[in-house]
This record gives sequence, structure tokens and C-alpha cells, in this order.
Amino acid sequence: MTENQRLKIVRGFLDKTQVEFASSIGLTQAGYSDIERGKNNVSGKIKILLKREHRVNVVWLESGEGEMFLPADENQNSEEQTLIANFQLEIQRLQKEINQLAAENNQFREQADSMNQIIEKLKTDLNKK
Repeated sequence: MTENQRLKIVRGFLDKTQVEFASSIGLTQAGYSDIERGKNNVSGKIKILLKREHRVNVVWLESGEGEMFLPADENQNSEEQTLIANFQLEIQRLQKEINQLAAENNQFREQADSMNQIIEKLKTDLNKK
């Protein structure tokens, strides 16, 4: 059995259409179809995407040895949770900064409006003389 045939098995196991599966790894349906039919090979880049997006065991894809999918990595989940928590903290920090800048912007607008009123009053006074 070839890599291309095993790839078709993966897609079937995941119950995805060619369009859905191709899209998940950044391909068009036509490009993916060419791979399944054996017209094109499974590139290294596609193997990396299959591993990242669907946890496909590349050794199994290449040789048929081992399990079709890699086991869920507990450390990866922990790392992802840490990354998400860091992103949330950064979002909160940026939201505070946006609020502070918006408040400063309002103060500058008020000062500008006040200065414009003074200028208009001075112009009016000068025109009267």
C-alpha cells in the first residue's frame, strides 16, 4: 500500500470529504485529489500539516507501521493552556492600554475644543475693534 492510499484511509477514518480534508491542510480539492490518485506524492510539507492538524503518525503514513494517529500529548495540552493564558493576560493588558489611551484622547479633544473656543472668541473680539 502506498502513502497516497494510506492518506485516503486517514481521510475516510476522519469522515471528511476531499474538499474538507484538503482545506484543513491548505490544499485545493483538485490538488488533494491528485495526491490520492497517486498523480502527486505526499510532500514533506503536507506530512507536517497532517501531523499538526490531524495528529497523523507520519511513520504509519510512510510505511504502514505503528498506529495511524499519534496519541494525545499531555504536555502539548499543558503548553497550549499556558499559551492561551498568556494570550488572555496580554489581551487584558492591551485592553487597559486602549482604555487609557481613549481617556487621554478625550482629554486632548476637550483641551482642543476649549482652545478653539478661546480662539473664536478672540477673533470675534478683534473683528469688533
